[in-house]
Amino acid sequence: MKMRCKCCRSAGKRLTRPSEVVRQTGLRSRLLGTTPGHWLVLFLVGCCLQILSMLAWVSSGGNPDYGTGLTESFWVSYILLVDIGTQTGFAAGERGVVRGAAVVISIAGFVYCLTFLGMVVELIRSILVFWKDKYSKIDAQGHWLILGWGDKTLFLLEELLEAVSSKNAANARCCCPRRQRIVILAEKDVREMQREVQMHFRTKDPQGDYRKLRCISYREGCSAQRVELMKVDAPLAEHILIMCTNETDISSDHEAIRTLLALGGAPETETQADVWTEMHNRENARIVHTILPSAQGIVARHAVNRMITLRALVPSVGYAWLRMSTTRSGTQLFLVPVPKALLGSQLQDAHRCFPHAAVCGVKQSGAHTAIPLKLGKHPHILEEGDELVMLASSKSTAGYCCLLDDPIGTMEQGSTRIAPEAQEGTNDKARKVPNRVLMPDGQIRLGPAADGPQVVLVLGCPDDFCDILDIIDGYVSSSSQIHLLSTRPVQWRQTQLRLNLARWGKFRFDRIDITHHVGSRRDPAVLEKLPLDIADCALILSEREDLLENTMDSDARNLTIAINLRYVLDCRADAISQHRLKTYRKKCKIVTEIQDPKSQIVLAENSSVRKTGSFVFTSATETGVFAIAISCKAVYDLFTKLIDPTTNTGHVVAAPIQKYVRGEENLSFFDMSARVIDRCAGTLLGWRRSDERHPVLNPENKDQPLLWQSHAADELIILLPATQANAEEEKQEPAKPEASDLAKSLPISCSQGSMGSDGEPLSPPTNRRSMSDLGIQADAWIPGALNWRSEEASPTSGRDTKLPQ
Repeated sequence: MKMRCKCCRSAGKRLTRPSEVVRQTGLRSRLLGTTPGHWLVLFLVGCCLQILSMLAWVSSGGNPDYGTGLTESFWVSYILLVDIGTQTGFAAGERGVVRGAAVVISIAGFVYCLTFLGMVVELIRSILVFWKDKYSKIDAQGHWLILGWGDKTLFLLEELLEAVSSKNAANARCCCPRRQRIVILAEKDVREMQREVQMHFRTKDPQGDYRKLRCISYREGCSAQRVELMKVDAPLAEHILIMCTNETDISSDHEAIRTLLALGGAPETETQADVWTEMHNRENARIVHTILPSAQGIVARHAVNRMITLRALVPSVGYAWLRMSTTRSGTQLFLVPVPKALLGSQLQDAHRCFPHAAVCGVKQSGAHTAIPLKLGKHPHILEEGDELVMLASSKSTAGYCCLLDDPIGTMEQGSTRIAPEAQEGTNDKARKVPNRVLMPDGQIRLGPAADGPQVVLVLGCPDDFCDILDIIDGYVSSSSQIHLLSTRPVQWRQTQLRLNLARWGKFRFDRIDITHHVGSRRDPAVLEKLPLDIADCALILSEREDLLENTMDSDARNLTIAINLRYVLDCRADAISQHRLKTYRKKCKIVTEIQDPKSQIVLAENSSVRKTGSFVFTSATETGVFAIAISCKAVYDLFTKLIDPTTNTGHVVAAPIQKYVRGEENLSFFDMSARVIDRCAGTLLGWRRSDERHPVLNPENKDQPLLWQSHAADELIILLPATQANAEEEKQEPAKPEASDLAKSLPISCSQGSMGSDGEPLSPPTNRRSMSDLGIQADAWIPGALNWRSEEASPTSGRDTKLPQ
């Protein structure tokens, strides 16, 4: 017999232990861990109670009615167990032992029967729930279907309920009004969804009318399963909205594509809905229409990035775009058919005919596609099929036309306080204000706030920070500086920048230099190392520092950063003010990104926190853009083209009042609009008076004259027509190399060996000719071959932040 060593025997014992554990726990898991096991245990407990009750009755000696025999003891034990009232049939003169045995048996039987009936009820309830989940459906037609639940769902419901109220009010005039219905399908408990919706609306408006919430129906289910989509009548819906979830950008887009594939599985004869899909990645948005022809991908985040950037660089323009991006602001774009009374008249003559709206331009009919939008003084005769682009509070006010005897009016209507001869000379000099939107260095200049090199502080490094930097690069002048502070490593940032620049066909940014800082954004000691004395604006972006972090945590951190930054600026107010007086710089503007709806409610009730700067509610703005697409696709297309300068459709700019007013003049909105049309062929949208905090778009009482002074700090919000310089420069611009070639010529990663021990870059390579061919100066060379510098702004490093000269 072959002997085994001690180690082999112990190993053999260890191998047998799992099987022994399984044998010991197998019976227990089958009995207590399964529903059949529960019924078996209940049956065994009932048998034991029956036997014990028989023994108890026999021990008591019985009575004249029920003896101690097997049959009699079994029967009396059974009826005492199942019927608690049997014991009341015993006479009062029975022996105490018999009555005590009857009481004990009855109580035990009562508890057992309650347990048995509870399990029966639970079994019946589970069967009914199964049938309900399997066979129930929401019968609806022409409804709005929301697929998915995320941070923006509550904001989207606000926009949709506002649209439902307007639609129901319009349908109320009909003889057979039909109430609009909203259906939500998400992998979330129905009661939890109802509770969140009711709490959000009750907290935001305690005195509001909550009967409008009755039009919302909820269902729990996976939107990527075709069966669940059929249970909410997805093919019969008017609009289907696929929302992003709380997951990462990649997983959220992947889930949206899965939902599109499920919708594509429905029969083509049944599919009638317009599908709107919210996407994070613009590359993924292009494949939405390929998967489902009736679907359109909406990347609202890109438009919101432009708005939050403009809110910091050109505050009046950024605020105007934020107001126009939501249906709840009371100021949005509409397309209105040209009234029959205006057919055959000039476009510039129609401005005075709409007292409650601002005429932005005309969208020509489908036969004229060369210039899709004409603004201001462009010669155009209004024809049938044209649509006026209106800025108004509602569709009804946008279409209200009031014909006047003299619709054109005179541009100089109203009294003036300067000499007539001086006014005449002044008008000759300022008759045409040059369109200086596209500057010689390629900057898109939207206002005087962006004149000269800018110093922008970007606090936060989200996943799309490259997109924000590219937007800043388009709106600032040359030699502008960006200081990027985040806890993310510099190597990761440089890698992302290289990849994105190569994708855009660039070697470097055109007008900005980037200085990287590593440190905690909440630490005042780190903030003090930033160039606050010369900073023009600060962007506080939401950066997810943990994968499990929610938007509420990110908002709390951003508010802390904003308060600390304002505190540091106030502590250094004297030094900063002296420096700014010498350099004629404006006050540093702080713009903070807020995402969660609860944070928005808190800020609305806290004035002290709002004084720290401007807050942009990005989630609400994204849903506003989403709602614009749902309400009218043509308006959404026009909105996205106007906010994107690369489409060359038009530009919303902020112009100083001294370009249009000399001395002191009393001019109404119609008078000022006529002057703007005559001098720059633009359209007046509103203004920002020096004594008002925010701009006013589409002001009321347009025929009421107001006092304007040329020396005041007032601004006019103007929609300028497209510049032809862009098209001419594109013809002369040489062909750009492919992104793949750029990626090969640029290093993919920044090795740690290229950085010195103190965080400073090492000396550049000796091949300076190849670097100059790439457009990079050898003196400013940084690992990665791009125009940025990397520094650490850690409070423990003991080094000051170096600024590019």
